[in-house]
Amino acid sequence: MTDYRLTGPAAREQFYQLYLYAFNRQDSARRRDYFFQRYDHGWIYGLHAGDQLVSGLYSLPFTVNFHGVSFRMNGIGDVMSAPEFSGRGGAGTLLRASLAEMAEKHVTLAYLAPFSYEYYRRFGYEQVFNKMVYTIAGKDVPAFHAQGDGTVTRQSLQLALPVLKPLYAQLAEHLRGGMVREDWWWEHLALASDWDAALYQDDAGLVRGYLLYERSGNTLTVQEWYAADQTAWTHLMAFLLKHGNTFATLQFADQDSRYRGDWFPSPYVLKAAAEPFMMARIVDLQDFFNRYPYTGQLADPVTLAVTDDTLPANQGVWRLSVAGTEKIGDDPAAEADISLSIQVLTKALFGTQPLAALVKSGRADGDQDAVARLDRVLHHELPMLNDYF
Repeated sequence: MTDYRLTGPAAREQFYQLYLYAFNRQDSARRRDYFFQRYDHGWIYGLHAGDQLVSGLYSLPFTVNFHGVSFRMNGIGDVMSAPEFSGRGGAGTLLRASLAEMAEKHVTLAYLAPFSYEYYRRFGYEQVFNKMVYTIAGKDVPAFHAQGDGTVTRQSLQLALPVLKPLYAQLAEHLRGGMVREDWWWEHLALASDWDAALYQDDAGLVRGYLLYERSGNTLTVQEWYAADQTAWTHLMAFLLKHGNTFATLQFADQDSRYRGDWFPSPYVLKAAAEPFMMARIVDLQDFFNRYPYTGQLADPVTLAVTDDTLPANQGVWRLSVAGTEKIGDDPAAEADISLSIQVLTKALFGTQPLAALVKSGRADGDQDAVARLDRVLHHELPMLNDYF
């Protein structure tokens, strides 16, 4: 198999120059700092035509927490080709190479931010994460008062990192597919963004919540919000709404895609838009089945015929039972209780949609009783992801 991994300082600079051209970015000292920080932590892939780098992507090793279970996940980014090489399959070649290496090294999951959902479905990815974006005009901000004692202070994200890291680590223990952030990724977030941090401290001086937000023109956008209790939540909400006198528009990009417009006395002043976000795919299906945090025990075994054109090890018939999971055949067309693609299986296992709804809409086929048995032991809370790469 051809080795598409890039190494050495010359390849590093070539990759950066292709990135600048392909995404129409401007070179700067700051951009180089955060770009190469990310580059140096990644698995970097490239395709050459002669001496010229014409396609590239990176695969960043991370860890995610899925209902209390840690899984290795690689995040794909900067999928790019030079315009004169576009449409020749270079990006697809590198995507397959990256997935093959993940499978070889037993990375369980892969995430990415798509430029086209249709394109990445060809490689087994599926829309899994969504977000809800709330918008309110500054003039429509209602009166709101914090409850209890405590204070909110402002800092740059960089200065707030020592406090945010342990607080987020507590939050990460209860994520639904979100990232367990390593120190380098926190540093990257601070270097690559212009975010501020608002920290709520209780009357004992303990930080119990935070907002990460961005000020751009006449809009303030909250990118991340965490509150450990009701008092923290109300203090942070009061802090946010006080900006209605300064900004024409306030926004909150909520990675929990449930509608929560009932925060406000009059929901009509609050615009809410559900937006598609990141895609995911299962790379090592055996490991995900083996360590999936089922909510109960299967009443009776269920067989799944899974199609995965990109990673053959996932393809075939799987038998799920109280005793565990085993692959009992390699033919995805063989008879089974449920037949589905790796994309549809990813949505069901992540909790994006119940398996019964996926079957009902024609995206999978299955015996009604078997579908109900499996659905009863899967998670149905919507998955959440707060990071973008």
